[in-house]
Amino acid sequence: MGAVSGLLGIGGGVLIVPFLYLLIGGVGWSGLVVLPEHEAALAHATSLALIIPTALSGLVAYGRRGMVSWSTVVPLGLGAAFTAVVGARVAIELPSLLLKTLFGAFLVLMAWRLARGRVAPATETTPNGRVRWPAALGGGGIVGFMSALLGVGGGVVAIPILIQWVRMDLDRVAAASLGIIAFAALAGTLGYAVAGWGVEGLPSGSAGFVHLPLLAAMLPGALLMAPVGAAWNHRMPTRVLRRVFSSFLLLMGLALLWANGGELMGW
Repeated sequence: MGAVSGLLGIGGGVLIVPFLYLLIGGVGWSGLVVLPEHEAALAHATSLALIIPTALSGLVAYGRRGMVSWSTVVPLGLGAAFTAVVGARVAIELPSLLLKTLFGAFLVLMAWRLARGRVAPATETTPNGRVRWPAALGGGGIVGFMSALLGVGGGVVAIPILIQWVRMDLDRVAAASLGIIAFAALAGTLGYAVAGWGVEGLPSGSAGFVHLPLLAAMLPGALLMAPVGAAWNHRMPTRVLRRVFSSFLLLMGLALLWANGGELMGW
């Protein structure tokens, strides 16, 4: 998963969550026994926990090169952290089938946007390189809520906001996105952990809805293989990467919609 994440240039949540759906729901080969109503929340919470160290490692690397605009990251990150806790609570209250269906629709939307190349380049920076706090908190709030609700880092939401709303220079967007992701993933993980504490039916080794053994098993590979994927990224043409990524997201999104949407509608 780390190699694919690095290859496609994303935080990894859009890849990790479908994998965790399969792993947690596949009792026959994974060995995990999870009540159906807890499957989506457990997958989303564990995904967010896995995203924290990967986002921080990238943020540190960018920080050493002086590419992190903290005057932008801090207000957007605080907004993301606050609403991530709310998003985690909302996700826990929603039916698991509905969450999986929403995530499938989210993947299809992202595939469509990527295939059409719907990303407008920034043409100007914010005055004095800063953003207004009310706008920053609002933009970060959108990122945090979607991040926790769907179990993704939030980069697919943060990057358009940074480019089109904040008007940040393109060479600083990736670093700022990782900073916001770190805020959102940490707050969302804590929200899932606290909300799930004492809930019956969760597998052993869970801290609330975060499954620690699964997190520990996936973390080394994600950290070690992400640089490999990044190296592949530099060798592949942008057009090829866009097609690979959009095709993958489309197939995963349609599969989730087919498997869960029909059952949700009673088909």
